[in-house]
Amino acid sequence: MKKYLLSTIPVALLAVMPAKVDAAVFFDNVEQIRTMAPTGTDFNSGLVREYKQLSIFEADEMYDWIDAENHATKGVMAANGETPMPSDPAEWAIEDPAKLQELELARSSMMTLFNKGARTTAPLEAALAQAKYDCWVEQQEEGHQPTHIAACKDEFEAALAGLRTAMEPPKKAQSEPKKAEMEIVTVVEEVARETVYFPFDKATIDTTEQAKLDKFVAEMKNIQPVVTLFIEGHADTSGPADYNLALSASRADSVRTELMRQGMTIGDYGQLQVEPEGETAPAVATGDGVRERLNRRVVVVARGQVTKTKKVTVTTQ
Repeated sequence: MKKYLLSTIPVALLAVMPAKVDAAVFFDNVEQIRTMAPTGTDFNSGLVREYKQLSIFEADEMYDWIDAENHATKGVMAANGETPMPSDPAEWAIEDPAKLQELELARSSMMTLFNKGARTTAPLEAALAQAKYDCWVEQQEEGHQPTHIAACKDEFEAALAGLRTAMEPPKKAQSEPKKAEMEIVTVVEEVARETVYFPFDKATIDTTEQAKLDKFVAEMKNIQPVVTLFIEGHADTSGPADYNLALSASRADSVRTELMRQGMTIGDYGQLQVEPEGETAPAVATGDGVRERLNRRVVVVARGQVTKTKKVTVTTQ
């Protein structure tokens, strides 16, 4: 845990942190990032998404509020247009010299790619690699959960490999004669979507919209293989922006709860399946303070594996 965070929290509070303590008083960035939507450049948006996941996990699952605040601080920085750097393992209390050296070499490999422009040419892969690296550093410092350490390390190494692949230059076309062939490929893409509308200032699903949702779920259950659903909550411009953000989150959660009740898979939490957008992405553009039913909505996007016929060019001998 970084020393600058440790120095700001009273020792007496640290001793009782797993108990019922008003965390928002001391860990304001954790509370702020809970409802924060990814924003900024693709790299910064990716950092907000990844650090949000890490922060919520550490706070709500592990009761590790200090590391949760550390991750949340970086996510908030990214949302504000700053570029937080990957953790420097030398600044963490990692006692095993071999583990410290391993982390330093891994960071060096990642920074080499960053310095070659990875944040711009492969921003989402770069953001994932940075967040997984910080997860590894944090878990290695704690040192008492070998499965967590291994998971973070493996995820970082996979992310770094993906980043290297994304940065590889395209292969030059061969000079030999070529011919077109058809190839059957399976890709993951959007297969359907549904929009659920809400009454003014409400987050409850009415009878008409419930029927639409029931029909949508029935259709999705007939698709093979099973789809994964992602949810976006929205509000109109009537009322304060922060209130509308919270209201859009409540609407999204209402739909999420109903879909889960009906046995649907609501995405991978690592992909932040529920995104509250507040009044920032209206379906119908209006001025401030305008009630508009089409903007009071939750959009459910279904993604799944789709088999397609793809034309490819192969080299003939």
